[in-house]
Formats: sequence, structure tokens, C-alpha cells
Amino acid sequence: MDYTEKEMRDFYYTAVRMNTPVDYKTMREMKDSGLIESHRDLYGLSHMPESHIKEYCLSNVSMRKITEWLDRKDKVEKACGMYMSTAAQNDIKVISAHSFDYPVNFRLLGGMPEVIYCKGRTELLKRSSKNGSVAIVGSREAGSYALCATESYSRDLSDKGITIVSGMALGVDGMAHRAALEGKASTIAIVAGGPDNIYPSENRELYKQIASKGLILSEMPPSQQPLRQYFPSRNRLIAGISDCTLVMEAGAKSGTLHTASFAAAQGKEVFVLPNNIYCENAVGGLRLLEDGCCVLYSIENVIDSVSQAILCRRMEYPDLMEADETDCGPSDMRSGDKDRLAMLKIKADKTPEELTDDEWKALIEDKLSVKPLDIDSLSGFLGLPFYRLSELLVGLQLSGKVVLENGKYALTFI
Repeated sequence: MDYTEKEMRDFYYTAVRMNTPVDYKTMREMKDSGLIESHRDLYGLSHMPESHIKEYCLSNVSMRKITEWLDRKDKVEKACGMYMSTAAQNDIKVISAHSFDYPVNFRLLGGMPEVIYCKGRTELLKRSSKNGSVAIVGSREAGSYALCATESYSRDLSDKGITIVSGMALGVDGMAHRAALEGKASTIAIVAGGPDNIYPSENRELYKQIASKGLILSEMPPSQQPLRQYFPSRNRLIAGISDCTLVMEAGAKSGTLHTASFAAAQGKEVFVLPNNIYCENAVGGLRLLEDGCCVLYSIENVIDSVSQAILCRRMEYPDLMEADETDCGPSDMRSGDKDRLAMLKIKADKTPEELTDDEWKALIEDKLSVKPLDIDSLSGFLGLPFYRLSELLVGLQLSGKVVLENGKYALTFI
């Protein structure tokens, strides 16, 4: 695998981060001072004289860290070369925050990595942004009840086109990945070490399946061992890339609780499977319920949470959400259809009077592909008066494409 100069700079940034004292605070100060514009500028900065860097108003602490980095420049370049070589041998792709492939959910949050490393189907990053993603996490020694529920929810959500995210640990994580692989939307495993590092070793076969049919993602470079201190950071990424989190079972002291805390802090819903009050592995989950998390008892509530997140992304990042990609599930459409829809949306905003009935119906179907909506919501989204919208909905009902259930219109997908 050949890497571009920009990708080489992404690797170099990781080498600096992993092998020198330069940290997030130092990076922030360098950006604020105007010394660099992005992480990719570190490579060019390493070839500048230190006297030039000192012209910028940096703190003594940051200058000391930068000086130590420049003193280790040979070590950093060697590490960069090793990362690139290992990545090429293992078909690992580097994706930065400047890339179109970078997860939209990461863009909405602070503290997400500048660079991530992926092995497998990177198109799942776009697909999960468009169709939604759910984190399913829990105990490594989960009981049969939690594992049964995990399998059921993971497979059913995957069949709805929703990507399942977990940490490839034993127990709940492994069950979530396996069940998702049997569905339509597949799975993303976020790991604490490099994406070429199989951990735990008992999941070797699962690792191979995810690398082939799903995606393995990490902020750690190739060949990096999964050290204990990396797991909390891994958990923040699991919560960060997902639209909501399902806690299937968690003890009083559990990494699962870290993931739930990150999700809640990011403003996302946390659903907890109610469990046996006499089970030690359920204490953490029961406390989450006591703290106000949602009770996990219906897949419809999870889908509704995901749908709300998708709508927010569409409003904030419409260009990124219109990725040129074939989605799975009910929202399948060819790239030509997507281009047509994009043009229709522009036309609806600028010259709505020029749209034909069929074009309006296509826009209605597009809105309903996310979730069922009542006529008030549809009218607000499309800017159509009720009488006009009612005529179009009646036509869609007569054609069998739309049904009215419990006051909301939904696609029949026939």
C-alpha cells in the first residue's frame, strides 16, 4: 500500500504524539500562536531551526516539550517509518480529521483524535453516519440473560441498517459483534491497541471476521500494544462514534460504566438492560438506572434515539451526510438517485413551485426513510402547506408506498 504525502504527515504526527512529550495542550498552544494550522504541519516544523520557533509566543513548558521533540527527531522519523511499514503490511488505512471519511460524530465532539487507523471496510464510517450506529457494551463475564438480549438487539438493529459498535472484548462485546455480522449493517470494533493487534487472543477468529466483513478502528498506531491506560480512551471513542449506548450488564467497577459516562457527557442517551438485583455484575447497570438512564425494553425506543441523531447530523453537516456510497437496508439507492435527491432539495429551497408531484413524493419518501413522521413534522421539513401535502400523501398511500399508523406516516418498503 502506497501512502500520500498528507498521509505520511498523519503518521508523523502520531509518531510525535507517541514518542515525545508534545501533547494536546502543546498542540493547542502552537495552533493558537499561529505556529501551525493543523497536526500535519508538525513534519515541516521539525525541519525548521529552533530559533524560528522561539519567535512565537509559546510558554516555557511548551518550548521545553518542543525542544525535547526536536532532540529526538531521528527517533520520531524512525517510528514514523515503522508505523507506515507495518500499516502497509496489514492493509491499514490512516484517516485524519481533514479526511471526508472521518466520522461525522467525531466532528461534533471535542477531544476526538486528529488521526485514526482502520483495518477493513472503511465505507462503514460513512454508512454509520447516514444510517446510524449503536454502541453495545457490557461485562466480560456476562450471564446468559445479558448475552441473549445482546444477541437479539444486535442482530435486530443490524437488520435495520444500524451499525453496531463495541470494543471486541470477551462477553457482551464479542456477542454484539458476532450477531451484527449476521445482520445487514455489520459492525465496528474500536480497540485499545493498534488495529493489527489481536486482543484478547481468544477473539482471533472474531478479529478475522470483523477485519473482513466489518471495520477495526483505533487511535493507536500499528504495532502498538493495548496498555491498561489506553482503555478509557478507547471507551470514549466507542461512545463518541455511536448515536446512543446500550449497557447490557455492568458491575460496580467496570469499563462499561466509563463508556456510559462518556456517552452521557456527550449528550447521548444511555439505555440499560434491567437485570437481577442479586447479581454483582448487574450492580453498575442498576445504579445507572437509578441515576436516570433509560430502561432498555424496546428496540423502537433505540431506533427513535438513533433517528433523532441522524436528523441532527443532516441539518448540521448536509454535505458530509450526502456521501457517495451505497447504503444497506431500506434506504438503499444508487448514486444517481442520490444526486437527483440533492438537486431536488436545492430546487425545493429555491424554486418549490417548479417541482412536480413525483418530485415532491420523492422528497417525502426520503424524509420517511429515516423514521415515521406525522403530517405536522413533514410539513415543517418540506415547507409544504397541509392541503398540498395531504394530496401527495394520499397518492403515496394509494400506490402502497406509504401507510398511516398511529398518526404517523411510514414507508412500506415494498
